[in-house]
Amino acid sequence: MFLSSLFDWSERCSTLAPRSEEELVTNTLTLELSAQLKRAEKMHRERAVECKRLKQGVDYSWLMAQPKLGFQIPPGEQLELQELCSKIKPSQCGPLILRFRKLIREFESEVPEIPRIFRLTLLDFIEQEQEEEARRILMRQTESKRGHSLSALTLRSRLRINPFCQEEGIKEAGTGLLAARRVRSMPEFNIREDN
Repeated sequence: MFLSSLFDWSERCSTLAPRSEEELVTNTLTLELSAQLKRAEKMHRERAVECKRLKQGVDYSWLMAQPKLGFQIPPGEQLELQELCSKIKPSQCGPLILRFRKLIREFESEVPEIPRIFRLTLLDFIEQEQEEEARRILMRQTESKRGHSLSALTLRSRLRINPFCQEEGIKEAGTGLLAARRVRSMPEFNIREDN
């Protein structure tokens, strides 16, 4: 209690609102994109330093300060990427990141190409999800149609199979047994007694 009053933690904790799933997914994917951009910039710098060292023969890179400003995604493109990220479900976030990392490793992308690869990965993932959703809807519709038609068939067939329900079809034979009217699918059996 003493620390919370000293540092005003209680005020900060009360002002933080719980984040929505879209926000969490967007932040996660944006952080992944920025991490991949930084990684690509670092690799690009290391290659450039290695080339200079091979040309000059002497390594003075430790004297130089590393540039802090890196590649910046244009604001319009950044908003478009955030909008696409908001369409991704939380359960798909992990597989999307894995696919994105795999594509970057395969193509050994330069820094300006990474946002384009990220955008294409998002679009491909969204399109794939829409196709799966359409397939699920189609399967549900066919199953519901099939279920209705089968129930109607079984109802009709029950009415046709049981010929003993009808009183007019039952006759008393000369032997004292009840004989039923012949059904189309079954042959008529006669009981004969030999005396």
